[in-house]
Amino acid sequence: MRHTILTLAFCLAGPAVAQDDLKGKYGTVLEACFGAATSTVEGEACISRMFEACAQGEPGGQSTVGTIDCARAEAEIWDKHLNIEYKATRAQMRQDDKAELRTFPEFARRAEALLAAQRAWIAFRDAECDLVSAQFGAGSLSRVSASLCVMQMTAERTFELRAYRGGF
Repeated sequence: MRHTILTLAFCLAGPAVAQDDLKGKYGTVLEACFGAATSTVEGEACISRMFEACAQGEPGGQSTVGTIDCARAEAEIWDKHLNIEYKATRAQMRQDDKAELRTFPEFARRAEALLAAQRAWIAFRDAECDLVSAQFGAGSLSRVSASLCVMQMTAERTFELRAYRGGF
């Protein structure tokens, strides 16, 4: 029993370490593309670049587990960028709210509305990706499609948040 628990613990710990390795190995593909983008169109063209490089470059990268690991690793990088964009957008909205507070306090609610929208978006993304996954039932594409969905939607939301600030 103890051997089974230890084996399970190592198996569960493996993907997180593997994703960190994948981010280190292939993350530069995404970061270089994203850093060079000067428009939303160019930025959105970066979506899946790391995933594709990872799936092609890793032994087993095109297997079910490899595909999931590559998608999750890219999703983590997009999540980092999403959080940066969210914080910058919220900070700008707080400033805009503060500037308008004296004259039109009833309209000084941008930051509050963004927080509510972001919470709702997270719930929507999770539900939407669960629906995408459910389409495949017990098949291996269920987990693959869910991982790709989270990656895609997180990346797209990053650009939506940037656009609220007039980014690009």
